[in-house]
Amino acid sequence: MQQVVRFGLVGAGEIGRLRAAALRNVPGCSLEAVADADGTRAQGAARPSGARAFENYQRMLDEGPLDAVIVSTPPHLHEEIALAALEAGKHVLCEKPLAPTVESCRRILECARRHGRSLATGFNQRYFPAIQFVKQVLDRGELGRLRHVKAYAGHSGLNEFRQPWEHDSRIIGGGTLMDNGIHLIDHVRFLLGDVEEVYGFASSRIWNLNGSEDNGFALLRGEKDAIATLHSSWSEWRGYRFSIEAFGDRGMARASYGPMMATAVRMERPGGPARRERRLFPWIAVREKLSGWQSTVRLTFEQELRDFLGLLEGKPGSIADGVAGLRAVEIAHAIRASSESRSPVKLAREA
Repeated sequence: MQQVVRFGLVGAGEIGRLRAAALRNVPGCSLEAVADADGTRAQGAARPSGARAFENYQRMLDEGPLDAVIVSTPPHLHEEIALAALEAGKHVLCEKPLAPTVESCRRILECARRHGRSLATGFNQRYFPAIQFVKQVLDRGELGRLRHVKAYAGHSGLNEFRQPWEHDSRIIGGGTLMDNGIHLIDHVRFLLGDVEEVYGFASSRIWNLNGSEDNGFALLRGEKDAIATLHSSWSEWRGYRFSIEAFGDRGMARASYGPMMATAVRMERPGGPARRERRLFPWIAVREKLSGWQSTVRLTFEQELRDFLGLLEGKPGSIADGVAGLRAVEIAHAIRASSESRSPVKLAREA
């Protein structure tokens, strides 16, 4: 019989409520407690699961018999809560970005290692079916040797945000690179592998927010000399969209969202006859039309939770671990540092 993992959830905003809903649908998961400074929100997220509601997360940690904690608060609170949970002996799944600064990310990762607890970062977009398709094509070697990756993500900036803190660099640690761009950076690492060198440009000439870039551009060199280009934007006036393309010496594969689509082109030799495959996901568009983007996010949260259970057993699947969370934030900050210095930034290899 599968052992049930008892979860506590900190943060009962919109994403936290989706996390709570996902927990109810995954066998082996039990939501035992919800903490939020707004007691009414905590009760609302806890009630459907019969969980206890708290206004103080430390009290939840002290009183609840929990195995794991999901941190779903604004990013500037991630370090404090994650450290408290890890030191209390709980495994942690923390929303992206892992923390606003590289130093905070390192402290969380080191604490998890010190206490022998599992740490995962909430890069749920890894579970988009288009991304999974491209990853599988690459892993099966169907494109030959990976040579380069092109990635773009954008939305219309301040019009997309419901709360001012969502574009406040003091809360999230930057601008587009720490918002929609942090997912894009993780997509690149998910496909390319680790990144060793970053050359970046960042601009804030549209929204003019101090410390929050509205466009970030980067050239990244991977550990096997594969190259990636990346552009994250808060001035995509057509609305939210992203795409990522992987090119090998025997083909390419592309994933995109807005709508969800995937394409693969395979060849026996460079420049040879091409076999083309296109994947459409019309049911996703229909479901989102009827139930909103939240329906897709909830399903990716469910897949992520299944892999989190696997991570606890040493079988992580596609889930982003703590190192992935750290590296994404390192790259985002390296792009800005490179832009300021007008020189490349080399990243130390993570142990």
